Amino acid sequence: MSLPMHKAKYQGYATALSFGVSSNNNNQVAVTFEIAHPDEHHGESITWIGHFTDKTAERTVESLQHAGWQGDDLSELEGLDESGVRAALPELVELVCEPEEYTPDNGPAEWILRVRWVNKPGAGRFAFKEPLTGQGLKAFAAQMRNTVRSVRGGGAHRSSNGSAERSGYEQRSPPPSGRATSHPNAPGNRNDVPY
Repeated sequence: MSLPMHKAKYQGYATALSFGVSSNNNNQVAVTFEIAHPDEHHGESITWIGHFTDKTAERTVESLQHAGWQGDDLSELEGLDESGVRAALPELVELVCEPEEYTPDNGPAEWILRVRWVNKPGAGRFAFKEPLTGQGLKAFAAQMRNTVRSVRGGGAHRSSNGSAERSGYEQRSPPPSGRATSHPNAPGNRNDVPY
């Protein structure tokens, strides 16, 4: 079985690592991750390739650090067996995967599942510049309690100062004809027949 060919996020641990040089003469690192999801993909593996170019080197090192690498000498990662890789990169990471068309040298194009990003678990979610937590959140929650109760009870929406908010919709009075609805195409009173 292999991982499905669609966008997905998986969590995994590093199990293998090697260094190489691309056809463009750029240094690279390949890290194989074993999927740790408790589902049908548990135990599957996928390889991430990190590039050491001027634009990508920092993010590649950051990805290795997300996996738990504490060092500053990449050569210490050379030639590690599986237990050595697991010790050097012990942290669970989130792998952001997407299908990508790949054309190998001297071959037809094919689709592969590529690891786009190696992140800390939970990373990539929205983070406020100024989070509302602790006592500040408790004070805000107390301030909003009446609004929450009003909305739950179907009443008027209340602003944070307790006054009713205007939603732009106002209750209309029935039309002068006495009809219960004001829609122009609504059926009228039988006594309104013009003949």
